[in-house]
Amino acid sequence: MAVVSAPTKASFSAFQTGFFQTSIFRLVLALPISMFVALGLFTFMAWMVDNGHQRSPEQSQSLAFDMVMVEQEQDAQRRHRTMPEKPETPEPPPEAVPKSAQSAASTPTPSMPNLGLDTAVTGLSINLPTFSDFGANQQAMPLYRVEPRYPARAMKQKAEGYVVLSFTIDPQGRPISIDVLDAKPRRLFEKEAVRALRKWKYQPKVVDGKSIAQVGQTVRLEFKISQ
Repeated sequence: MAVVSAPTKASFSAFQTGFFQTSIFRLVLALPISMFVALGLFTFMAWMVDNGHQRSPEQSQSLAFDMVMVEQEQDAQRRHRTMPEKPETPEPPPEAVPKSAQSAASTPTPSMPNLGLDTAVTGLSINLPTFSDFGANQQAMPLYRVEPRYPARAMKQKAEGYVVLSFTIDPQGRPISIDVLDAKPRRLFEKEAVRALRKWKYQPKVVDGKSIAQVGQTVRLEFKISQ
């Protein structure tokens, strides 16, 4: 009986010792793992909280930016709608010729004094056409004119003179059909006078709403050396 009980007690003591050692080993192994897991959970929760705080201002800022852009676009649309459109100006109807003007055409036209236009650069003097020399054909006044150049040969000779030209004003107000009526001296100033007259511009004559040609126009160009 004593021989049987001795091994049983020894086996039970060995079993208790092994179980206690195994529990201690598991506890030692589980403690760092649980601490690591808890630390990871706290770190992840703190990161989630901080990330939420950082994202909220960005969303509010983008929302405010969109609202400002919408307000600016609405202001631009309001300004665009309130801009007035330019009214189209109707073409003025042709003015009727009064009876006083018709009666004045039958009376002798007074002569206009010559207006000398001295130019210091070209040494040229151009006189306006005289109306009394040509009777019933009323001479048109140029809107734009170019002064002729003084010929180099005439400058060397210190020659002076004049050229009288006849021409027609076409419906566009340009001189055409230019002819030399008189020139003094001959073959000296005619070429420059004709070249300059071609660049002049006149007011077109309108009759019954249509532009017509004006024939029988004359002009006298004088060439003088400035002193």
